[in-house]
Amino acid sequence: MDYTAVKEFLDPLYQHVPSSCSKPYITLTFAQSLDGKIAKRGQQLILSGKESLAMTHRLRILHDGILVGIGTALVDDPQLNARYLSPNDLASAKQPRPIILDPSLRLPCDCKLIRNCQENKGMQPWIITILKEELEHKKRKAQLEEAGAKVFTVKADGGDHIPLPFVFSLLATLGIKRLMIEGGARIIQSCLADRLCDQLIITIAPKFIGNDGLDAVQEELNQLNNIKYQVMGKDIVLSATLS
Repeated sequence: MDYTAVKEFLDPLYQHVPSSCSKPYITLTFAQSLDGKIAKRGQQLILSGKESLAMTHRLRILHDGILVGIGTALVDDPQLNARYLSPNDLASAKQPRPIILDPSLRLPCDCKLIRNCQENKGMQPWIITILKEELEHKKRKAQLEEAGAKVFTVKADGGDHIPLPFVFSLLATLGIKRLMIEGGARIIQSCLADRLCDQLIITIAPKFIGNDGLDAVQEELNQLNNIKYQVMGKDIVLSATLS
């Protein structure tokens, strides 16, 4: 694995990151097919190869927190840590904070994120949910915290939707200066439509998905800036900032 090429591509992107007290610097990263498709909600779709996977793990240690939605957490049971690194980086890396948006507290107490925390293999996961008075919701909150997670409660933004701008402000107050968002589909589409991210890292896999996927972008985006490309294995990785 050419870890040097990965570092030379990624690390300069974060040498001069602007700081803000109101929100973290947000990187949105995802894999898509050649026809611009991402995994549907509730669907596991493996697109990227091992080389771009190593890139993702390097990207993780450049951030304080990794955020995903509950759909991704349930389908993938991810660890949201950095494992595929060079031996030197693996020994010295500070692991990012796993953060789950979970309106109804569906995250299992025996998921990998919580087990890693229990076994001192990962940081305590933060779960962000919405304010509910139902007894079952309060029981689930207590169960998850007893298992080792930290649960934060926010007011819903209509229905069971968690308002992303408020989440980002909350995370800034909790010391998250760089936030990496890995999905799922609804969060990716919301971040792009509402221009909530600062940096884009998109892995383009040499596959066509067609109707088996969702359009990553549903609305026109303004021009991207600072565009860079890197071939990693069979994939092409694009980085850009939003204007």
